[in-house]
Amino acid sequence: MIEINNKVDYIFYTNNTPNTYKIKLILLELEKKHGITFENRFIDIIKKENYSDDFIKINPNKKVPAIVDQTGEKPFIVFESVSILIYLAQKYNIFLPDFKTNPHENSDVITWAVWQAANLGPAFGQYFHFSFFSPTVQEYSLHRFNNEAQRVLKLLDERLSVSPYIGGKDFSIADIASAGWLLYLNVVPLYNATKERFPHLFKWLDLIGERESVKEINQSILEGFKSFNPSITRSLFTNDPELINAKAPIGIENVVLKYD
Repeated sequence: MIEINNKVDYIFYTNNTPNTYKIKLILLELEKKHGITFENRFIDIIKKENYSDDFIKINPNKKVPAIVDQTGEKPFIVFESVSILIYLAQKYNIFLPDFKTNPHENSDVITWAVWQAANLGPAFGQYFHFSFFSPTVQEYSLHRFNNEAQRVLKLLDERLSVSPYIGGKDFSIADIASAGWLLYLNVVPLYNATKERFPHLFKWLDLIGERESVKEINQSILEGFKSFNPSITRSLFTNDPELINAKAPIGIENVVLKYD
């Protein structure tokens, strides 16, 4: 799994999920603008490949995404999605204002990229888990993470009411970080997120949707949902066939969430 492939600049460990789509997006942008090359290596979490000895050498935290930079004298590993975004942006001087000449703009972009990893990603991820993958309904958890998802969506919509992009006046790694999660709203009505409730957010989705890299990620998300089967992932959390094969967590139909 960690074999070197000197024919490409980067080895990209992925599993086609929100955090890995962030990295796929910036790699596609760099491929177009700087001619970089990369190889996708799929890590199957259902088979627990992320716990293999080989992959732990890549990321001791046992999660994707991760990259191996092979452009230097020795291969260099970077993991954690926002860390990878910052690393690549600094290396190629793209999607991140230079700190020496634009320290405030640089800080704004990094702040909103880190904000995504600390707020938007966890809220969306936990809500999605308890809505689809939990074997039985966890009512408190659903309310807790739905409320948090609504909070971050409102905050982001407010931000985009005064700024065309999340990090400022230009497309940046702040947009890429959030796009990994928010592009799903183009495909499925998650979190009761609609154009009526969050007009500035959907205007931003239309704006970044003009980029070829984003179009490719949108298509990947669409294809992924065609074969989406929560039972496969739910099998990681229970051995009960009835719970695994249920269309949704048992009892979720009785939970009424608030979206105000």
